[in-house]
Amino acid sequence: MHALLLVVTTFLACVSASLTSDLPTVFQPIADEVNAFTSSRLLRSHEERGIPVSTIGNIKSKFMPSTISEKTLRGWLNGRETADDVFVWLSLGRGKGELFNKRKFGTWVKYVDDLTKQHPESGMSTLSKLTSYYGDERLSQMIITAQKNPKTQDLAADLQKRQLQYWLDNKKAPAKVFKLLELNKAGGNLVDNPQVSAWLSYVADFEKKFPKQADAIIPMVTRHFDDETLSKIFREAKQTPSTASIANKLDGELIEHWTDTKTLPKYVFTFLELNRAGDKLLEAPQFATWLTYVDDFYSRNPRNPRVSIMTSYYGDEALTRLLIKAMQTPSEANLATKLHEEQLQSWIYSRKLPGYVFKFLSLDKAGEKLFDHPQFMKWIKYVEDLNKANPDKKTTLMSVLAKQYDSEGLKWMAKGTPNDYFKQLKLDKEYNAANPKYQATLIGTLAANYGEMKLVKMLDEAMKVKDTASAAKKLQSELFQRWIRLNWTPEYIFVKVLHLDQEGDMLFTNPLVVTWGKYLSAFNRYTHGEETTIWMVLDATGYKIEELQRMVDRLPEQLFSMLRLGNKGDSLLTSPQLANWIQYLDNFYVTFPDMGKTMMKTVREYYHDISLVDMIVSAMKAPSTEKIAKRMELELFRNWHAVSHKTPDNIFQILELDEAGSMLLASPLLDMWIRYLTAFNKQTPSEKTSIIGTFLKYYDESELSQMIITAKGNTNTEELASNLEDALSLYKNS
Repeated sequence: MHALLLVVTTFLACVSASLTSDLPTVFQPIADEVNAFTSSRLLRSHEERGIPVSTIGNIKSKFMPSTISEKTLRGWLNGRETADDVFVWLSLGRGKGELFNKRKFGTWVKYVDDLTKQHPESGMSTLSKLTSYYGDERLSQMIITAQKNPKTQDLAADLQKRQLQYWLDNKKAPAKVFKLLELNKAGGNLVDNPQVSAWLSYVADFEKKFPKQADAIIPMVTRHFDDETLSKIFREAKQTPSTASIANKLDGELIEHWTDTKTLPKYVFTFLELNRAGDKLLEAPQFATWLTYVDDFYSRNPRNPRVSIMTSYYGDEALTRLLIKAMQTPSEANLATKLHEEQLQSWIYSRKLPGYVFKFLSLDKAGEKLFDHPQFMKWIKYVEDLNKANPDKKTTLMSVLAKQYDSEGLKWMAKGTPNDYFKQLKLDKEYNAANPKYQATLIGTLAANYGEMKLVKMLDEAMKVKDTASAAKKLQSELFQRWIRLNWTPEYIFVKVLHLDQEGDMLFTNPLVVTWGKYLSAFNRYTHGEETTIWMVLDATGYKIEELQRMVDRLPEQLFSMLRLGNKGDSLLTSPQLANWIQYLDNFYVTFPDMGKTMMKTVREYYHDISLVDMIVSAMKAPSTEKIAKRMELELFRNWHAVSHKTPDNIFQILELDEAGSMLLASPLLDMWIRYLTAFNKQTPSEKTSIIGTFLKYYDESELSQMIITAKGNTNTEELASNLEDALSLYKNS
């Protein structure tokens, strides 16, 4: 037996050394490789096309050790043994589809790589040999299968890179490579298919190397896969540096494809999987892409349906919550705010009822914190805008609130102090300026739940607080308008609402008299020529003239105090309450003519003459206060003359004109003193006083002459100086 083996081994060694050319290796269909020729034997159906076959090689493979030593490999390299022979000797052609599972396959790959490096002139490569054995499609299938096995995936990945480069060198079109990588058979699993990344890299390399030969990719892939799948593939590929560039390019081409095919934005919303984004909608990178697409798609349509499409997937309430939440995030705030504004406009366009919007803004869950809710003012504005857009179908806030809160539920509005309540409303100046009708819509609800009397008192108290005064004033004005619309006369308010008919001698100590007086003025403005006076009302409500006479002595001061006019300071003449106070007293003058002299007496108890004069002079310069300034000046002159018996000389000193020096003729107080002197001379001709005579009591002729010369050089005092110059000349000659 040992002798037989020795003979066979010796025989094979001889064959290997000297008979290689006589015992051919067969290649199908390759016929032009080095040391290759065609065998007449046909391949059986189970054999791979092109795999090298050799009878002697097969016999030699029977005695090949399981592990090939480096010495053996070097021997083959030195002997320039062909890749085909070694393939046969290593038994790699046996079996079907098991190439990557054979341990010696890696040895063969290394041998061919080394052989190629040693003899580059041959033009052969590992990939070219494998392709000649199996063809592009079969070899690609084997590589893809091997990539799924942890034991062979590294070698398979390496060979796939070589295969892609081999295809690129041979100008294999991306469309063909798409099929060779079996992506056309991937079905719904395309997104998770690792071959996608390989194909995208190949497309990028092909377009870079052969830019003029690159075919449009998108039309080809859309024949195999839906838009949503492709969009997801490109989005994920953007996250990988090696495929980011081509993914961005193809994603852009896909969007252009949608535009060219007039794909509706609502479908693109789904393709981009935005319908699955949930609360993360605005954070999704593809959301900005969709917004751009919508803008482009509807560039010729004035109506922007972006919010409508988003609403179709989220619903009004969920989308509103999403946008409001995003408005709190700095990176999303601008976009979210813009979309929310579009949402509000879309509701107005579709005439979305305020009751629904109340819920969309989560105001139905606010309870007693309704006025403190950050979306409450937004809802108020929505109702106003809706009413402007649909004037024939106006909605009041009261009607909506009545549906949200029953009469018991609204009792929380009466909790706390008036000051607390108005702070809850947060009706700052900016909001009131932007939303002047807000109080008009709210006042009905307040009156219905507080009652008229309590509401009046609340407003009066709120007007005493700086933070709430502005809001309270506007609400009071709207309350008066409501009374006028209800045809409630001043008499009705006096008796039925404020119950002032029960005050007796204490009538004018009740602060509600002031509020009633304001309403009386508002009512008279509304009724124009049908003016009602305070005395008409008092007479109609049972007050007799004898009772009134007991009260009138204290009236000016009481009203002045109730209106808090004593602490107005320099703003006295600009205060609306001063005009009201004067109006009350004017009504008194009709019945009590002697009361006229007491008006300025009251004012002078709170303000010094010089302060009053400064305010009057200042108010004279403004058209809005000129009228009341003239009235106050007249009353001051009357008081100086009839009550205080002040001469022009006295007033000259009170106004400190005697100490004005060279600035006398430029003093703004001088004009007022001259007007008083004129009025005094008219009322008391027997005590007539001249301007020059008074001047010369405090200034000598030379000083006065110099003042006149200086004043003539000033356009503001030129006329006065000329008149004084003439008067001085007459005085000297008299």
